Amino acid sequence: VIKGSMNDCSDERCKKKTKQEAEGLQVTAPQDFSSGGFASLPTDVLISILCRSPASDHKSLRDTCQAFRATIDSDAYKGERASSGWAEVSTHLLSGGELYDRDFPNGPEDVSLSDGEVEEGDTEEQKAATLTAKKMIKRADEMSEYGYSSGLGCRDQDYGYRDITIDVQVDGKRCGSISLVLLPRGTQHNYPFHEAADAHSSEMQSVGWSLCDSAGRLKVRSIKDFELISGEAGKGGFLHIKSVRISEAYHQMGCTNVVAEAVRYALSDPKLRGEWTLATAISDYEVYMNKEDMELKRKVRYGNEGTAEEKERVDRRFGECAMLDTKTLLRVGLKQIPETVSEKQSPYWLFALPPFLNDPIKSFEEVDQIPLIEPPDLPPKPTGVDAEILDVMKRSCNAMRQLLDSVSSEKLELDKIEHHQFTPFAELEAQLEELRALIEAGKPDHISEASWEEISARLEENEEKLRVHRAAIEEAIEEVVRRQRDKLKNDMDVKIPNIVEELQTKVTALVRKGGSIRKSHAIHCCSRLRITQFIDFLIDMVPPEERAQALSSLDTCGITPLHCVVLGTPEVRDRDEYVDFVERLLGMGADTNVKSARGVTPIGQYRLTMTDKFEFGNVFGMRSGDEPAGWRPFHIKMEVLLRPSQGETDEDIEAKCAVLDNDVDPDESDDDEDTWMDDDEDGNENENDSMMDMDEENGSDEEQEE
Repeated sequence: VIKGSMNDCSDERCKKKTKQEAEGLQVTAPQDFSSGGFASLPTDVLISILCRSPASDHKSLRDTCQAFRATIDSDAYKGERASSGWAEVSTHLLSGGELYDRDFPNGPEDVSLSDGEVEEGDTEEQKAATLTAKKMIKRADEMSEYGYSSGLGCRDQDYGYRDITIDVQVDGKRCGSISLVLLPRGTQHNYPFHEAADAHSSEMQSVGWSLCDSAGRLKVRSIKDFELISGEAGKGGFLHIKSVRISEAYHQMGCTNVVAEAVRYALSDPKLRGEWTLATAISDYEVYMNKEDMELKRKVRYGNEGTAEEKERVDRRFGECAMLDTKTLLRVGLKQIPETVSEKQSPYWLFALPPFLNDPIKSFEEVDQIPLIEPPDLPPKPTGVDAEILDVMKRSCNAMRQLLDSVSSEKLELDKIEHHQFTPFAELEAQLEELRALIEAGKPDHISEASWEEISARLEENEEKLRVHRAAIEEAIEEVVRRQRDKLKNDMDVKIPNIVEELQTKVTALVRKGGSIRKSHAIHCCSRLRITQFIDFLIDMVPPEERAQALSSLDTCGITPLHCVVLGTPEVRDRDEYVDFVERLLGMGADTNVKSARGVTPIGQYRLTMTDKFEFGNVFGMRSGDEPAGWRPFHIKMEVLLRPSQGETDEDIEAKCAVLDNDVDPDESDDDEDTWMDDDEDGNENENDSMMDMDEENGSDEEQEE
């Protein structure tokens, strides 16, 4: 019996359980069995015999004797049931009403009977019945108001997504739950998918924005390829597995049987049939972490305590548990999403289409043979002196970026003040001008000479006051502007050189101690924030034979300096800064053909960034001047600069920004490419020049009105 029971274990690691481990997990039970027979057998033998019994017999077995009861209630017994495949797993999708009752176990609050609702002579039973009826009415109202009236969990009132809870039962007892979210993408692609994902949670925002466009259409090639078979994944319900939490007694020693069955039953629930066409999940280390692991995690991660050995143990355990959850999802039928592979120790992203669930659940041995796509081997994080160089670069780059942005913003504000300083007087000036025109037209007959002279005197008095006020304000504004421009000049002439000098001193000293600019990824850091004041010095500090590699090598995140430049989202005022820095790196020898860990060259990374920029604008509103048409010359310029000489990768082509690529020919003349460069030094179009051009061609607004 023992041998047969162990042979049924579907997880190899579960078979390694020893008798001592099983006894260590059991619930203490009396050992003085005078009756003999089964009850007197060793605990591990008794577990192996009883674990084959159906769940329907457990109550009778528990009532037989204390030994049976202690055995069936023990974690060792539950673990054996799970690992041997005898555990009976079932799920139940909670309706909105059931969720309401769970969230509000005491029912609606502040419900009482008023005098008009109780008849004189009503008994206590009648009053209780009336109060119960009133509570039921309020319960129904609250369920409708808060979205609990749905048969599929709780429905959001604004975006219509549903938070779904599925209870997991093993051997007839609730032992955990699975949380899902269902976003109802429409067939007409008019559902605000990104807006809904962002409103739900940060995880849904990450998943939704990475896999779909703002209307919910797929933008990931690996899923699109499978969609060609089913033709449905690009529309219909988008289901995401938020969390799976099941009692650790059923996944001891990394056994994945119960969790895999529970997830499969949850996705295949009859109430969800036809409701979703694409399901996704991110591997979650917490599914398989035990209480000891969680305590150590809290100590190391949140308490800032723990030794280096404990921190290493936590990181290792995170990886093991995340891999177990990944293998569980593969057993269920999900497949890996290759496009989401980026860094080491990042969670795996997986997806499923409804047809994936038609096959039986895979065994652990089967999924062990499925190769997972791993990120490429990337350089290790800088250590020692190299880490010190990177730390200096981070602090210096952040300080310089803040100063440059502050200078740029203040210059814009000063320009606005100088151009619009008399705006508050515009209405008063218009009124006085209108009154002056009436006086010059002559005195009307119905106004006396005295009144007319008084009106003229008041006009002259008000005009004089206006001139005085204008002069005073003009003088005050000029003084303010002068002081601010002196401050800006000081920032440009003193603070910026000081930051540069401090950086050069520190980095030079660290390089002399044996540090490496290339191995520290200092150029990547500088490129990420586009600090032109640092880049020449850094390149000079790299030995000539290493410069080409330093300008085109991948860092620990799997990107090159060119990728770093276009990783940040450009704004109107700094887009020329992006072009200038890209041109500078290319002039130094940066290679546009190097692929990142995601498989995109710098042109593909630029396209991804711009797509995200406009999708974000579609959801939260475009800033003034941020419309796609205004970015067209910049886009053409960047496409020309970043075009890989060896051709674009499939990932680059897939990443094309549809908003900007409509009717755009990358081979347009340089004259068209440079038109946006006519903006002023802060990256904003000179409004006065534009208005002068319009006035010359069309005349002023007043002339047109005449």
